Amino acid sequence: MRQPIARKSLQDQATDWLRDAVIRGDFRPGEILTEQALTERIGLGRGTVRSALFALEAQELVTRTPYSSWRVAVLDAQAIWEIYTLRGAFEGLAARILAERRDSLGTALVAAAFDRLGTANGSDTDERVAADLGFHASFVAQTGHQHLIRRHSLLSDKMEWLYRWSEHHWPQRQPLVADHRRLFDAMLHGTPEAAEAAVRDHIAESIDLDVAGFQSLATPAASANQTEQT
Repeated sequence: MRQPIARKSLQDQATDWLRDAVIRGDFRPGEILTEQALTERIGLGRGTVRSALFALEAQELVTRTPYSSWRVAVLDAQAIWEIYTLRGAFEGLAARILAERRDSLGTALVAAAFDRLGTANGSDTDERVAADLGFHASFVAQTGHQHLIRRHSLLSDKMEWLYRWSEHHWPQRQPLVADHRRLFDAMLHGTPEAAEAAVRDHIAESIDLDVAGFQSLATPAASANQTEQT
C-alpha cells in the first residue's frame, strides 16, 4: 500500500532546501548568506527564508551576527574535533551497551548495515555517505536507548556535512568495509570494553585524517595571503 504524501509547510520546505544546500557544500563553510539572495534562489518569501535560517542556526549549521549577517558555520580544526569527539561519546556508549546486551537486543540492524557498506564502497558520494552514516546509526538504534538515539540523531546533519566535505576533497579515501571491520567484530563478538575502544580508535583516526587534511588545505591559502601582503 502506498504511503500518504507528506504535507510540509513552506517553512519546512525552505528549511529542507537550505539544509541540503549547506550539507552538500553548495554554500562553502563560512560563506555569507543574505536573506534577499536566498529569497530569490528558493522562490519563497523573506519571512519564510528567515525562519529557515533560524531553524538551521538551532542545528548549528549557520551562525548569525546580530543586526548584520548570516554565515554558513565555520569548518576548522576545532570544529572537526568537536563534532567527532561528541560523536565518539555517543557511539562509544552505544557500542558498549550493544556488546553488553547483544543476546537480548539482537544485532540484525548492525549486520544489515555492515553488508550495505560492501555494496556502497565503490559507489558515488551519496551511496557512501548513506552507507557509512547508516552503519553508525544502526548500532545506536540497535540499543533501543531512546534518549541516546535522539541525541545522536541531532548530530546527524553536522556529521553528514563534515563527511561530504571530506569526501569532496578526498573521494573514497577510506575503504568502507575494511575501515569498519574491527568495529563490527567488536560489537558482535567482543567485550563491552573492546567495543567501546574500537569506536574510540575509529573516531580518533577520523579526527587525525580530517584535521591533517584541513591543515593541508589551509596552508597553501595562508601562504598565498602572505605572499599577496609582501
